[in-house]
Amino acid sequence: MTITVSIISVPGFAEWRNEARKLLTARVPPQDVVWNNQGNLQNDMFSRTLVPTAGNIPNVPKKFLELAETAICHSDEKRFALLYKILWRLLFENKNLLHLTTDDDMMELHHMVKSVRRDAYKITAFLRFREIKHNGEEYFVAWYKPEHYTLERVTHFFQTRFKNMRWSILTPYRAAHWDMKELHMEDNPNPDLYPGEDKVEEYWLGYYANIFNPARPKKGAMLSQMPKKYWVNMPETKLIPNMLRTAQERTRDMIEKANGKR
Repeated sequence: MTITVSIISVPGFAEWRNEARKLLTARVPPQDVVWNNQGNLQNDMFSRTLVPTAGNIPNVPKKFLELAETAICHSDEKRFALLYKILWRLLFENKNLLHLTTDDDMMELHHMVKSVRRDAYKITAFLRFREIKHNGEEYFVAWYKPEHYTLERVTHFFQTRFKNMRWSILTPYRAAHWDMKELHMEDNPNPDLYPGEDKVEEYWLGYYANIFNPARPKKGAMLSQMPKKYWVNMPETKLIPNMLRTAQERTRDMIEKANGKR
């Protein structure tokens, strides 16, 4: 008989760990569990109540918990099932599973971990604040759409980097608000709070345009470091198409000026 487990929270690590502990105590194998997340909740009329069996759960390696806490931030709905399957195999089938680099489940786990870490880094690299006035004081707001549930993984970076600023980072699923003393999290924020533009952005765009070297427009390198899917978060990217289009003409002007022809 199938057991359905619903994870309500996002990313859901603490909730998943608690439910996995119950399943392990009852010795429920992975194939008998259906995991639902917040976007796929349903009632299972055939689910049964867990009846714990005698005996303790073996110790879970710290390395697995670290990997699981990262991987569970992935947006793939299969992450809960994968993590429980690996945990089951690790405890009851092969205690050396974490070291098997060619195992299909472990390869998928490491792929998720890598994707989450990369997504978290992209937030720190591509997020842009805009200034507003809030209660008569400067306040900075950013809107960012991550691929995964990674906002919580980078809040400390922004608290440290911008500790003397009041700011909010809005994402589709959660927002982080910093008042220079405490960090507050809010679910499902209103994206309309993000301003369309600000005075700082005008200066930043001017600076970005001036540092662009038309003689060395490495479009491939630019796209590898700053893929187009992130451009929506970066105001300077609206200048790139025109700068690339006029690069040759601007280069000729530079050469002619250097040779005294203009």
